[in-house]
Order: sequence, then C-alpha cells, then structure tokens
Amino acid sequence: MTVYLEYAILDNFIMDFLLLFCAAVTLKIPFKKRRIALGAAVGTATALCSVNLQGFWAYCAKALCLFLMCVCAVGFGKKLFWFVLLTLAYTFITGGAIVGIFHLCNVPFHAKNGFCYNMSVPLFVYLLGVAFAVFLCYCLAQFVKQTKTVAPHLKKVQVILQKTYRVTGFCDSGNTVRCNGLPVCFVTKKFGNVSQYFAQQILSGVSQQVQISTLTGTRNVTAVQARLRVDGVTRAVYLALPAQRCKTHYELLLSCEFCNAFSANE
Repeated sequence: MTVYLEYAILDNFIMDFLLLFCAAVTLKIPFKKRRIALGAAVGTATALCSVNLQGFWAYCAKALCLFLMCVCAVGFGKKLFWFVLLTLAYTFITGGAIVGIFHLCNVPFHAKNGFCYNMSVPLFVYLLGVAFAVFLCYCLAQFVKQTKTVAPHLKKVQVILQKTYRVTGFCDSGNTVRCNGLPVCFVTKKFGNVSQYFAQQILSGVSQQVQISTLTGTRNVTAVQARLRVDGVTRAVYLALPAQRCKTHYELLLSCEFCNAFSANE
C-alpha cells in the first residue's frame, strides 16, 4: 500500500484542526484560529514522528500528542481537562465513523502503527467538504434566526429625494434622536442616489450636525432633510449617517415615532 507523505500531513492536520475547533466551540472556550492551527500542526508532527513506535511507547506518544495539541490550542486553564477529554471523545467518534464508512464503501485500509487507506480521493478532501457543508448549514440557520427576529419590526418605506425609492426600514424603539423638531432616521445601507443626495445637501450648506450617544461615547453625525412615506403617511424627517459602519438587511433605522404610529394603527 503506497503512502503519500503530503496526503498524510494534510489528513492529520485537517482532522486535528476540526477536532480541536469542535471541542473549543462545544465548551465555549475563547480561542484564536492560529492557536488551533498550531495545535493541529503539533499533532500532525507528533503523529508522523511516532509512526514507528509500538506498544507502550506508542500509547505514551499518542497521550503526549493529545495533551500538547490541547495546550497549544487553548493553553492552561480550568477547562483544559475537559477540553482534552472532549477532544479524545470526538477523536474516537470520528475515527469510528470513518472506519464504518470505509467498511461500507469497501475501502482497503489498515490501522497498525498508523492509519493507512487506499482511495482515489484523499480523506482530507472529504473532511473539508463536510466542514464546508456544516458551515453553510450554520450560516443558513443563523440567517433564518436573525430574519425571524427582525421581521416583525420591518416596514415598507418610500424615501422621497429627487426620486422616490422603495426601501425597508427597521422600527427602533430606542431611536429617540430629533433635530429641529423632526425625527432622525439613519441610513444603514446605501440605496439609489442617497450618497449623491447627501453630498449635494452638504455642499449647499443645508445639512445639520446631530449629536448622538452610543456605547463608545458621544459623536456628531451629518443629517439632511428628506421625506418618508410610511403606512400611507408622508412625514418630513432628517436622514443621518450612522456613527459607525453597519451591516444590515434593511436600508433605514427608523425613529421610535414610526414604531409608536405603527402600534397605534394596530
């Protein structure tokens, strides 16, 4: 049975990285990816260097490898013991699953003094594919969760500038900012020619500086006057740029006055 060194390195590294990563996520231990990678590299190097050991010394090398991997990944701490145990448990579960799949698919292999197999596609390719699929499912689940949380507070809004733009606004009951007696709404995502509109208003000298308070302190933001049509009612407002960059699925963060109006209508 031919053993390719590069495949052995990648198989061990990817497997160790995923095991350490899953154990850290399960125990909710703060970690850095570069330390997880370091732990995987230590595990890979130890596994390859100890391939010729047998009996008692082989078990000692494997135990030392596991301990060094975990220390490199999360360091010494109260949860190190449980991290080692969980990594070991995941190793047995994953190894059993791989052996079961090999038997199911009639893949030739042996596990004496190392795990060797004969496949047209290296094992690490399948591992990366599974990890990528799990990541996509996690992202999809998070997106659905956030959408369900935000959806009840979203409203269809028409923003009247030089043209009328149909956007989505989020009713923020905590947004009580006002300027010259008008509510202030924040543009969290660009739409239409809103950037040019802000530039024109600023150059014309009709923009305003609005003071807002955030968790990081008090800041002044630029606001320009516009009109919004919500629930069939058109109101004059100030549109302002947020104090820091936002990543949202909606374009506007509406004033609490729109939330009150919405509640009153219902």
